[in-house]
Amino acid sequence: MKEYALIDTKPMSVEEYIEFEERSEIRHEFIDNQLIPMPGTTRIHNTICFLLRTLLFQLLKGKNYLVFSENIKVQIEHSKDYTYPDIVVTNDPIDLDGNDAYFIKHPCVIIEVLSKTSRIEDSADKFIRYKKIASLQNYILVDSEKVLVEVRYKTTEGDWEANTYLSSDEHFPIPALGLVLNIEDVYEGVKFL
Repeated sequence: MKEYALIDTKPMSVEEYIEFEERSEIRHEFIDNQLIPMPGTTRIHNTICFLLRTLLFQLLKGKNYLVFSENIKVQIEHSKDYTYPDIVVTNDPIDLDGNDAYFIKHPCVIIEVLSKTSRIEDSADKFIRYKKIASLQNYILVDSEKVLVEVRYKTTEGDWEANTYLSSDEHFPIPALGLVLNIEDVYEGVKFL
């Protein structure tokens, strides 16, 4: 779990979570019937999320994909867990129809932007949960403290493998989308602290 504490509440149902989240001034993930507050992000984190969403939106325009960032929840494992990925992409007809205003249920790509406080959670704990999503084909980690992109992809056998890209002049694939992105575009204008 993340280093900050769970909110001290009794376990909630999914319905109670949705109602609570609609009224809340801050976002909360919902893991094992418990609320987990989502802290604010840095300017660098926000810039990388914006650049990724913009790039994906432009490259997928006119294709049957939806791209969301930061404020749309992903449902994991039959309504048990709900998270807010930094970027989520779906092409599933159920998600494309938009009948559920709150959740993406069948993502094909999830991207998390790593920060000092989320690094372990995003690279390990969340990935363990995300692997339970049958439709997920790529899980991508983008570092906000240095140039580093890790692309995790599901093989045809259902195993997960990964490739890491460390140079700003490299490209990295998003196999599920048939795209290749320039790392320099993902980090455009970013000055690491």
